[in-house]
Amino acid sequence: MRSCQTAVSQASGKKITTIEGLDPKGEHPLQRAWIAEQVPQCGYCSPARSCKLPLCWPRIPIPPKPELVSHMDGNLCRCMTYVRIQRAIMRAAADMRGV
Repeated sequence: MRSCQTAVSQASGKKITTIEGLDPKGEHPLQRAWIAEQVPQCGYCSPARSCKLPLCWPRIPIPPKPELVSHMDGNLCRCMTYVRIQRAIMRAAADMRGV
């Protein structure tokens, strides 16, 4: 869920996980992929991309590129690093699947 479009009252009583919360030591595949692919963390689009995606992966083995691009629609990146983000997502998905 996008924090910029969510009222605080909607989060009341809910668990909130940030990318840092995936693994406190930074060992989650998504955290490692973000670093390896040098995805900037300006904070504008990263929270929605990084935290929404792990919830999608159990349903799909490794996201096909058209599905990944479709998933990224509507979440604009001010840094213009869509290609790095896509590579990081594919890297993390492969890592999570043991590929």
